Amino acid sequence: MNCSIKYIPFIYLFTLLAGTLFFIPAIFVNQFLTAPALWMQAGIVIGVLSFVVVKRKQILLPSCEFLVILLLWLIYFLWRRGLNVETAVSVVTSSLSLLLFYQIFIKNSNKEKLFLTGSLIAVILCVWCVGQLLGWLLRYHNQFSATGPFDNPAGISASLAILLPFVLYKVEKKKKWMRFIYIVIAIAVIVCIILSQARAAIIASGVTTFVYGIWWLKSYTELKLSAIHYFFVALLAVLLFLGLYLLKKDSANGRILIWRCSAELIAQKPLVGHGTNGFIANYMNEQANYFILHPNSKYAMLADNIRHPFNEYIKSIVEYGIVGFFLIVLLLFYPFYYSRKTTSKTASAIRLSLLSIAICALFSYPLNYPFVRLMLIVLFTFLLTFNNEERISISNNFSVKIIILLFSLGLLSATTYQSFYEREWYKAAHKSLRGETNQMLPLYKKLYTHLYRNELFLYNYSAELNVAGHYKESQKISRECDDIWADYDFANVNGK
Repeated sequence: MNCSIKYIPFIYLFTLLAGTLFFIPAIFVNQFLTAPALWMQAGIVIGVLSFVVVKRKQILLPSCEFLVILLLWLIYFLWRRGLNVETAVSVVTSSLSLLLFYQIFIKNSNKEKLFLTGSLIAVILCVWCVGQLLGWLLRYHNQFSATGPFDNPAGISASLAILLPFVLYKVEKKKKWMRFIYIVIAIAVIVCIILSQARAAIIASGVTTFVYGIWWLKSYTELKLSAIHYFFVALLAVLLFLGLYLLKKDSANGRILIWRCSAELIAQKPLVGHGTNGFIANYMNEQANYFILHPNSKYAMLADNIRHPFNEYIKSIVEYGIVGFFLIVLLLFYPFYYSRKTTSKTASAIRLSLLSIAICALFSYPLNYPFVRLMLIVLFTFLLTFNNEERISISNNFSVKIIILLFSLGLLSATTYQSFYEREWYKAAHKSLRGETNQMLPLYKKLYTHLYRNELFLYNYSAELNVAGHYKESQKISRECDDIWADYDFANVNGK
């Protein structure tokens, strides 16, 4: 009995994290994002409910200072996200997950289980990639052979880059046969990242492997780094960046254009930003303005429909301003501060994993994916638990249980309703594609009251109204869509 209870955290973590990657049934319009996000929300709420019911002793929480910063972040982002139900559930669930993982990682044995969990998930991702390359598994992209359970190499590459430190940490196992197994897994992870051709993840994995290589050399030799070593490392880094730049030169130059236009958006509202969806609502208009002012720009041939600036930091400042970005930095700074005196190998591996996310976020959009967002929370919570001195304890009495249970059930109900409406939209969209547009319009109208803040739904609804000949209604919906999503193709369809 005690043995089975001991593995419950491992089973829960594996199920939760794996679900955000591999739960991609074709029952929602956005198969690769909606289903994993709903899995994450439901899994966290169920985890909280189970913990509160089972837990008999006191509940331990991080320091008061951290909880205040978390509360400020929660209030600010709820305000800038427009206070609609879906975003509120998402933000509140993320906060709950942090407190839940804090309870899990207080035990050192559970910290070790996280590394096993990450390594197993990395193995599955590699097998999935190999299966796609050999043609044994379904491919989700026409251009790229291996994307794993994603429609884009950015997802698989970022996920593997995050998990690589978990595998490398396991390489230090004392048993030679286990060490060999983890070396093979690490090589497989690196090869899959390279095959993805995702430059940000290649850089991140290169940095991770190099740092671990230095650690191992220091462990088994009397290596002392001199100026000549640092020179060759710097030279190697420059050559790596240059090679990756030349690999996709046009793509790299295109991002310079995106960042220039994004800088103009930041200058318009530097303090509080443009709010959620502020980037997609304004970027294409700003890009058009740029080419009006610079008609002979060398970037003209690189312009495209853009939904993300390929830099999570820039996107954050565009949408939430300097104030929001400062709150994020402050929130993320505290775990590093708490663990600053910790020299354990587990903490070092977690920091390297966070560094991988940070590097990918410089040139890509890893936070688009539920798995990466969840891993970010897991990693920072892991570091938070190294502070043993400033914890707050509250009694898990009957009143506390009832409050948390009711609150969690409310979140679970909201997630269930969200799943239902997303599923109904999927049915309506597919029946419309089969020529049943007129029959589906009443369902679209009903769904509109719940999905009116979803730009893709508004795009779809407007297009179906147009097909059915309801031009005035179509124009009305298209204007609402245009307010939150400036899109070139959409503008062409609606004659703008």
